[in-house]
Amino acid sequence: MKREFLEGLGLDKETIDRIMAEHGKTIQNIKQEQEAFEQLKNEKEQLEQQLQQLNDKITAQEKELSSVEELRSKLKAYELENLKIKIANQAGIPLDLASRLNGETEEEIKADAEKLASFVNQKPTLPLKPTEPQNVDPKEQAYSKLLENLV
Repeated sequence: MKREFLEGLGLDKETIDRIMAEHGKTIQNIKQEQEAFEQLKNEKEQLEQQLQQLNDKITAQEKELSSVEELRSKLKAYELENLKIKIANQAGIPLDLASRLNGETEEEIKADAEKLASFVNQKPTLPLKPTEPQNVDPKEQAYSKLLENLV
């Protein structure tokens, strides 16, 4: 607002001075509010940048965490396989069959190894001695009886 405009309206000098003083206060308040707004706007931009940086950091750490979890699961699998091989060796099971052992704990794997070992480590039964007489030459029969008595 300009002083000339108010003078053109026919207002006296004292009224114009009061109006201009009030208008000046209003302008000062608006300038202060505008400065505060600019500060808040700058602060908002900085906070958005920080938020983006933190989000990027979280994403990177999540990738690292997933790779750590993957390595842990691989380590657990290797340890379990090593345990199976160790138990199979102790139970006398061929190493080719060690991967067939089931269980998550050492006790479960040992119990399974004992079951498998009972099948794998069975001694073959020897054939029974024939009880029927064979048609053999009498000379050879004498030799075979001699051999039977030696055994």
